[in-house]
Amino acid sequence: MTKIVESPLPYAVAEQRYVGLLMNASDQQPTAAVALLPDWRGQSALAKDHARYLVQQGCAVVIADLYGDGFNPTDPNQVGPLVKKLLDNRSVGVKALQACIEAMKIKLGATVPVYCLGYSAGGMVALDYGRTGADLAGIVVCSALLKTAEPGTSTRIAAPVLILQGTQDVVSPLEVINAVIKEMDEARNNFRFELYGQGHHAFDNPEAGNDPNARLVYSAQAAARARVAIAEFLRETGKQ
Repeated sequence: MTKIVESPLPYAVAEQRYVGLLMNASDQQPTAAVALLPDWRGQSALAKDHARYLVQQGCAVVIADLYGDGFNPTDPNQVGPLVKKLLDNRSVGVKALQACIEAMKIKLGATVPVYCLGYSAGGMVALDYGRTGADLAGIVVCSALLKTAEPGTSTRIAAPVLILQGTQDVVSPLEVINAVIKEMDEARNNFRFELYGQGHHAFDNPEAGNDPNARLVYSAQAAARARVAIAEFLRETGKQ
């Protein structure tokens, strides 16, 4: 079994310091580097589980620091204020992700293809970064907090994009999905949507539980399908 090594990856934007978590295999060179933008809990057990899966696919992964100073919240009462802060300061998240990727390239080498993978609020950050014209091999968002581009900003994304969402997601309902599709079509972006029937927000998170009437609902089937889709996307775009 591949031994996975974890180490901090510091970076900064002006005076604000961040601490990413680098995860890679001890005995092999990565074929790709992935900046993983996690859900509101940051570098949680779930984020690390997603990262381990990617390492098994041959990637090195940095779980980005969403808030700065290595802060990883655990209290569900924090989710509202923290996500609101991300929503109110979308450009800040983009700058932090850019710094994370620059640090990752220095650590792993500039020739390794770079991807962004975002979950929930992290998905919003990943797409916003793509809209800056970022030079990436690909962008994936999964059960994302989907948002169209902020007024006055670009909608063009140079990298191929894969978006994985549930049809019953009340955080990013179908009207939001349709608005993002319209924006992407009009920008002539290279994108693909996969919709999972009866899938809710956080379908990737086993801790969300299985109550179909809840806001967050886990789906083992959707989670497994999403992982297959992500691995296939990495293989497909890696051949280009």
